[in-house]
Amino acid sequence: MGASFATVADRVSFDIPAQPLASALQAFAQASGQSVFFDGQLAAGLESMPVRGELAPRDALHRMLAGTRLVARYADDTTFTLVETEAAVQAPVAASAAPSVEATGDGNARIVQQALERTLCRWPRVQPGDYRALVQLWVGPAGHVRRTRLLSSTGVAQRDAALEAAMNTLVLSPPKDGTPDEPLTILLLPRTGRSTDVCAGLIPAAS
Repeated sequence: MGASFATVADRVSFDIPAQPLASALQAFAQASGQSVFFDGQLAAGLESMPVRGELAPRDALHRMLAGTRLVARYADDTTFTLVETEAAVQAPVAASAAPSVEATGDGNARIVQQALERTLCRWPRVQPGDYRALVQLWVGPAGHVRRTRLLSSTGVAQRDAALEAAMNTLVLSPPKDGTPDEPLTILLLPRTGRSTDVCAGLIPAAS
């Protein structure tokens, strides 16, 4: 969120050792400025391959995922989700495809991220840009967030509590009938010097 995005052709300096895949993906997102969405159960128990050197982000990600049975499915040049290899072959998504409000999976995850950012912008204690957090949201049949989980702390206990409270006020488009009860995992990143302020023009609610 709010990071300086690297284009497909840009080369980025990576120094990410082998580690649990979820933490490696956080390091990749921080280094590349790309947005990643994944089901925590997919990454559970998997180890990343080390990635070092000046590489295009997609090449670095391909190396990181080697041997994990997972691949990246890109919604656009800087946003991707992880899927199992067979699923990626059966349901490819064009890089230029625009996400749909009714979609599930990677398209819906990006919309959820944008909606979450807009919601957080109205909460002075948790306006995005000054912290990193990994969160999960479960969306009920009516579109209300019925459960949240903070997977990594923002570093401040009061801000953690305010973040969870803000997430519980989010209302989204209802998932399609029959959608599995799986969480959306969203990584919120701090702004960099070239970042776009996602809260520009939004008026915070009273604290």
